[in-house]
Amino acid sequence: LNSMDKVVYFKNDDQRTDYCSGAVYRNFLEYAFSRTDYFMLVYVNYYGKGYSGIMKSFMRDLKPFQVKVRSNPSWPGTTTFCPNTHYKVVFYRNCPQAKEILNKVDRLSAWSSPSYPQDLAFFSGNQCWFYSVGHEKIAAVLHASNGDISFLAENGLASPEKAFTPQGGVPDDYDEMLEDNEGCGSQGR
Repeated sequence: LNSMDKVVYFKNDDQRTDYCSGAVYRNFLEYAFSRTDYFMLVYVNYYGKGYSGIMKSFMRDLKPFQVKVRSNPSWPGTTTFCPNTHYKVVFYRNCPQAKEILNKVDRLSAWSSPSYPQDLAFFSGNQCWFYSVGHEKIAAVLHASNGDISFLAENGLASPEKAFTPQGGVPDDYDEMLEDNEGCGSQGR
């Protein structure tokens, strides 16, 4: 735990507005890919009805980058229980082709079920760097550097004065064991 690490939440006008859309969303993806190694999406199969066509196409397109899958219903920002519902929490390597696929949506809050995979998150090694709760328009950078805070401010996503150091440091409960996996090989990030 680094006691100097800061957390900064994205502005959302009491969960009504997603400022991370259009060009800003694309800039954010670019930035997140430069800062992290992995990303996560959650696929939800409600009451055994199966995954939506959109979810299946993301699942298929992102499959080559997959590094870990688990089914327990807990991930950064969310712990849930819905009877007869299956959760597939999937972690992927950051690769340029994967970023192209994430650019198929035009805003951060689009990562929301029932149609789309939900709750995009990014990891630097095993450490959760960013998480989102799509349907609530909640998003935050954890372990934010001064550079991260400047980037968010320049893109209208967060106010620098809202960055704070949590009592006892940034909790590590959102971290995930990912690091024994292979990188992108010769493609770099």
